[in-house]
Amino acid sequence: MAFYDKKHKKQIEQIDRLWDSLNDLSDLAKRYGIDDIFQDNGAKVLQQLIYLNMDIIPGREGNDAVSESGTEWEMKSINLETSASGFSTNHHTNHDIIAKYRKVPWTFSIYYGIKLSEIYVMTPNMLEPIYQHWEKKLETMTHLNNPKIPVKFVRENGIKVYPINKDRPINPDSVC
Repeated sequence: MAFYDKKHKKQIEQIDRLWDSLNDLSDLAKRYGIDDIFQDNGAKVLQQLIYLNMDIIPGREGNDAVSESGTEWEMKSINLETSASGFSTNHHTNHDIIAKYRKVPWTFSIYYGIKLSEIYVMTPNMLEPIYQHWEKKLETMTHLNNPKIPVKFVRENGIKVYPINKDRPINPDSVC
């Protein structure tokens, strides 16, 4: 293809048309407090917030979202096309971080590329075996470097809220 030939012009028209839709998505994201859909999984976070009926908590510290009841949530996602080791947590997980994690429920979103496949929610009690496992490891070290929460554990122990069961939808707030 030569620069600005018929084929190149067609590709420019296509990207312009698709980019207009991205601009609409970006405008929606800004209403949810997400400034850039291309940073920090912004578009995926927006998608999760909408399906879960939550709002983002601004800033990089603390919990990620708040539900309609005012409950704060930790949110995690994974792309199984690029990572299969589990959901990432904190690069310096210690007793204080675990204590913080024990105070809130979690959402776990599973993607294949950019396609959302499943969302699970888990209470702190459901995650307790993970926390105890980490605490056992901390007996011999000061912190854990980004311990993972296995996808298999989430699928076996979490409550699936997406895809939404249209006959019996599960509100994440009802799990807490």
